[in-house]
Formats: sequence, C-alpha cells, structure tokens
Amino acid sequence: MDKVVFIGTSSVGTSKSISLDGAKRSALMNIEKFIRTFSDPQIFSVIVASSAPATLAQAAEIVHIQEAGHLRCSASEIGRYVAMLRSRSPILRSCAAFALVQFTIPGGRHAMHHVNLMQNSGAGRVLRSTAAAMSSTVEAKIFARMVLRNLEHQQYESLV
Repeated sequence: MDKVVFIGTSSVGTSKSISLDGAKRSALMNIEKFIRTFSDPQIFSVIVASSAPATLAQAAEIVHIQEAGHLRCSASEIGRYVAMLRSRSPILRSCAAFALVQFTIPGGRHAMHHVNLMQNSGAGRVLRSTAAAMSSTVEAKIFARMVLRNLEHQQYESLV
C-alpha cells in the first residue's frame, strides 16, 4: 500500500497529499475485529490442544457465512488469497485463511471449484506453513487447519 496518495491540486497550484498509514492501521484493526467475531475461545482452545476432525468441523460451522457459498472466485483471486497467507501481517494471514474457509466449506455451491483452484495453486503447502508458523495468530492457524480439512474432505468426496 502506498504511503502517500495525491488527492489533487489546490487553487494555488500546489499538490495536496494524505498519509495512508492511519487508514491502513484502521483498516487492519477493523479486519482483525471482524475475524475475532468468528472466534470462539472455548472451541479454539480445544482445537489448539487437539487435531480432532470433529472439533474442526464444529468450529467450521460456527465460522461459516452462508452467503459466501454463492461466491465463485477465479484462479487469480484464489492466488491472491494464497499470497496473503505468505504476508508478514498476521492479520492479513488470518483474513486470507478465513476467506478460504468460506470458499471450501463442504456442501458449498462452488466449493469443489475452489478446491481445484487451490490444489492447482499449491495452497496446501502454504496452508500447512501458516498453520505451523509461530508468527501466525491462533485464528490464522485454526482457519488454515480448517481449510486443509475442507480440502481433504472434498478430495475424499470426489473419490467416492
């Protein structure tokens, strides 16, 4: 994100600009607040202690946004989310993992399409890295594990 945006010229011909640092901080804080509304501390603490698929499935139900199932992403959009998983910003990693959970929920209208795009982009390796990274937030780790579970579930479903 650029640090300064030029917003035009004044009546005397000098350029006016604003700093985006404050806007960027505010946007990241709002993203973090939004992600935390889907975090259930009790369930997340159980997930941290255990990798039980049933617990991940229960948490996925809590974080699922029904309307997200109607969204259909392109390969480049999925690629941007995967790139966000590599970001130095823990908030952006959480946001990307949360979005990918929404796109891969089993039974979702376009879930299989998104799973195929993610497999083609090599997202599994990046998701495993995000889930294991010490610098990832608890939410990013858990959402990444949910996506990995969803990918496995979709692969299993396609074989049956």
